[in-house]
Amino acid sequence: MMHFQKIDEGIDVSSLMKELKANSELWDANSLRRTAKNTPHSQMSDIWVRYNDVKPYLDAGDLTGFNDPHLPVWYSAFEALPSLKPIIFKLMAMVEGEMLGGILITRIPPNHGIAPHTDSSWHVDYFDKYYISLQSEEGANFCCEHDGITECLNPKVGDCWLFDNHKKHWVENNSTQDRITLIVCIRTQREKAR
Repeated sequence: MMHFQKIDEGIDVSSLMKELKANSELWDANSLRRTAKNTPHSQMSDIWVRYNDVKPYLDAGDLTGFNDPHLPVWYSAFEALPSLKPIIFKLMAMVEGEMLGGILITRIPPNHGIAPHTDSSWHVDYFDKYYISLQSEEGANFCCEHDGITECLNPKVGDCWLFDNHKKHWVENNSTQDRITLIVCIRTQREKAR
């Protein structure tokens, strides 16, 4: 594949999936990505594990600057989902990570998706994005179109892929179950190819 780079496979995500089922209240505790105006993410839910601290922005009633450079903080989901820790820090070691950025868990219901878009912000410029499949079946495709080449990836559970979000991408879940993905952003020495 040209747009997706496989980093690892066979990651045991079974304990994390059990913890997610036991903590359903974590989904959309922060729904800003789903509810923002003109968002490509309106058909999905997510769990914020690590990112900029949103509380001061919500308290002020102004999100201006929320996606500007920041030191990320842990959200309560990190404590509620202890199986995340070994997965995240094994990946950090594997890619020789220098700094841990945002961490999200996304859930896309059957017959829903994420609309085609490209990402442009300090965060996507500074960090590499790694996707670990937690639940997926045939028909749950992560697609990219760049330089005239379109590819779609249907990852196996436990696969980890590196993807450059500057490229146009989207997700189509034409399967019969939720597509659930762990997204881990890591700063590395790796040269970004665009």
